[in-house]
Amino acid sequence: MTPPDSALQVIGGAVVLLLLWLLRPLVRAGLARARLSTRARRTPPLPPRDPQDEWRQREEAHRRDVLRPGLLHVAFDRDSVSMGDDSEAHWRLLMFEENLPLSAVLGRPIFRVLASVPGGQATWLIELREDLRAPQRSAAGEPDRPGLVRVTPLAVVAQQWSAPRLLHADVPISRLMGATLYARSLGRQDPDGVAGAPHPIREEETGASTAYDEAQVDANDRVMIRVRPTRSGTAGQALPSATRSPRSS
Repeated sequence: MTPPDSALQVIGGAVVLLLLWLLRPLVRAGLARARLSTRARRTPPLPPRDPQDEWRQREEAHRRDVLRPGLLHVAFDRDSVSMGDDSEAHWRLLMFEENLPLSAVLGRPIFRVLASVPGGQATWLIELREDLRAPQRSAAGEPDRPGLVRVTPLAVVAQQWSAPRLLHADVPISRLMGATLYARSLGRQDPDGVAGAPHPIREEETGASTAYDEAQVDANDRVMIRVRPTRSGTAGQALPSATRSPRSS
C-alpha cells in the first residue's frame, strides 16, 4: 500500500531538515573561511620591518630605562683577557633599581660585564677600589704625585660557579657607591684555591682616580642589573671605611 502524498512530503521534509542539521558545522566552517578570505583581501599587507627602526626603538627604550632618576649606580671595570680585548672599553656604570646585597649581584648577573672564556672556566677576583688620595698633576697636565687607593678584595667569582665566594661580610650595593668595583682576571686558576688563599686589604699608588662625572657617562656605558633580592643577615654590615672622592649620585 503506497503512503499518501502528504505523508511522503512530511517524511521528505524531515529528512531534509535532518541533513541540514547534520551539515550545520560544515556550513559554519565554510562561512567562516569565506569571511576570513574577504578580510584578507580587504586588509593591506603590513610593511616589512625596518631593522634600523627596531634598533632605534631598542636604544631609546634603553636610554629611558637607565637614565631614570633615583637609580643606584656603581662604577665597574675589569682586566683584559686577551690581546684583542681592548682594556679601555671595559668601564661601565652598573645601574640598580633596588639596594641589593652584593652576593646577589656577583652571581650570574655580573657576567653581563665579565668576559667569558672558551671551555667555561674563568676565575675572577672582585675588588673594591676607593680613593684615599687623588693624583696630582702639574699645570702642564703632567703627573706630579700619584694617587692612593684602598683595595679591598670582596669575592671570588668563577664562570663555572652559580654563586660567588665572599671574602668579607655581605654588604648592600649602596655601600659600594663612590668607588669602583674592579674584576681582576685570574685566568683558569682553581677558584677554590683562590678563595682559600689570604687576600689582605692593601693600598696602592695609581695615576688614575676612581672618581668620574656621571653627567659625562653615556647611556650606552650604563648597564641595568636586575636580580631577585636574596635575604642576607649580614647585608647591613660595612667594609672598612676609607676616604672617598665626592661623586654625584
